[in-house]
Amino acid sequence: AARRLRGNASSIYRSAPLFTDDDDRTHYGKTINNNFSSPVFIKKREYHSTSRNEILPFIAVGLLGATAVYTYRTFEQMDKDWDEYYDDLEKYKSATGIDPEKGSNAAADTKSNPTSSHDLSSHFTGGTLAIDLGTSTLKLSHRQSSHNNNKKVNPTVSVDREGYRSTPALVWIGESNDEDAIVGRLAQARSFDKKGGCIIQPRLAMEKNENNELASKATRDIIYNAAGNALDQILGGAGRGGGNSNEPLFVLDSTMVTKGSYNVRPICLYPNHHDENQYLACYRDAINKMTSPAGIASFVAEPIAAVTGAEHYNLLPPKDANASSVLVIDVGGLSTSISLVSGDKEVLHSSSFPFGGDTFIDALVSHLIRNFDGFQHEAAHGGLSRDGNSPLSSKPTLSDASALQRLYEASTHAIHELSNKTRCDINIPYLTMDLETRQPKHLEFGMARQVVESEVQSFVSNSLVPHLESGDITLSPSFPPPTTLSALFSSAILSTLEKTALTPFNLRAILLVGGGARIPLVRKSLKTATAVLAGDAYANNTDGKRLVMLEGELSEEINVIGAALWGSEGN
Repeated sequence: AARRLRGNASSIYRSAPLFTDDDDRTHYGKTINNNFSSPVFIKKREYHSTSRNEILPFIAVGLLGATAVYTYRTFEQMDKDWDEYYDDLEKYKSATGIDPEKGSNAAADTKSNPTSSHDLSSHFTGGTLAIDLGTSTLKLSHRQSSHNNNKKVNPTVSVDREGYRSTPALVWIGESNDEDAIVGRLAQARSFDKKGGCIIQPRLAMEKNENNELASKATRDIIYNAAGNALDQILGGAGRGGGNSNEPLFVLDSTMVTKGSYNVRPICLYPNHHDENQYLACYRDAINKMTSPAGIASFVAEPIAAVTGAEHYNLLPPKDANASSVLVIDVGGLSTSISLVSGDKEVLHSSSFPFGGDTFIDALVSHLIRNFDGFQHEAAHGGLSRDGNSPLSSKPTLSDASALQRLYEASTHAIHELSNKTRCDINIPYLTMDLETRQPKHLEFGMARQVVESEVQSFVSNSLVPHLESGDITLSPSFPPPTTLSALFSSAILSTLEKTALTPFNLRAILLVGGGARIPLVRKSLKTATAVLAGDAYANNTDGKRLVMLEGELSEEINVIGAALWGSEGN
């Protein structure tokens, strides 16, 4: 209205000012010319009165209606998505036997295959990775998936960053939570001089069942480091390289593979002994934390894996109706186990005693300490055993932790050398200091294999046999107390056969495996023991290939190779 007034042709209207009083009325309050003095009042329009009183309720009703429609459609879509999810879940469960919502298996067999009765091997494009976590070393074997090309693929043993085919099964954990765990050879270098931390052997820690959380963490640390590096070399990718062990390393769904994870199925070996269920529970818990979903890992007993590997390489004689079982003697780092495996790959009986390849290293270190004039003031004696549950130990002690560490490193190399030679030289410069002359002392020894064997035989007769007689019944009551390693093998083998009502002639074969099986005294003693039980023809294989003693690296790698084969065959 004001614009129309001001736009009038009359000058009085164009120049007439407008005013607004308290009643919201616009009026003309001045007389522009003497000819016109009446005020002009203009009614101001109330623009928002209708919105406040009438329109807002309609808007509110409209918003509520739109919200109701959107909510209905949202719930309708959610129901559709849930139906699709459960349809896919049922297909997944029927194919794999795994329920991701429960993290468990549809069918479990805690003896030979506690993972699933379903064949999961076809779901892993990266194949299988066998994990042999022993008392002394960790070994890995990978087998490529053969479902795409239907071609038989042999497993290969993985090498670590230093190029070795095995990794020391040791984990160093510092006092502070801020310190990263150290695994493998770096941890082995701190076995005695622990730098304020502690050394954990994961397998022994799980067997002790004292601190399952610490044992589980140590197990994950060493497997993540070794397996992540191995899979990085085999399959490529960024690899984990000692990364966060709280993240899954093995995944079932190939579409979910990310940096540091692999579509590979883990196959884990476990020992057969009296507390295997306790060990398996802790081991399975540690492995499940490295898999997605939990439960895709499979577990196989070590003697079953050994027989599977030996059959793959045609090392065993053909099966016979009267001789189908295999007696597996596994000489490991800290213990020797004797297991009877039936023709159906079931462990009928198993026993073990604390003797292994490390016993030879301990014996050599004890001999060096006793005969080196720099340590004459100290006595080499055994303390508590490594597993903490027995007073027996072949491990010597020394107040100088650094010197003991160097003695063990040199003795380990010497034992390996004496497995192929009858003599070797041991040189350790600046081993200790003469306190009187303040001059360094160097250890220089020429060592014969016979000397080490004599030390071991002395340990067997004076310490090991009395320990076995006072504890669990591992020896046969039909034999007198053993005084030599061959007599110990004879008694232990006969004890196993007596408990299963078998004789050596009911066996398909006697199979010697393990890292300690490469030591000449072990091989010679088993051959003598077999001759005592079944005759020279049986021991010399003149009546058939009955006594099978593997050669070279295969003797200590047959278990992990067999596990990779076992996991790829639908187990």
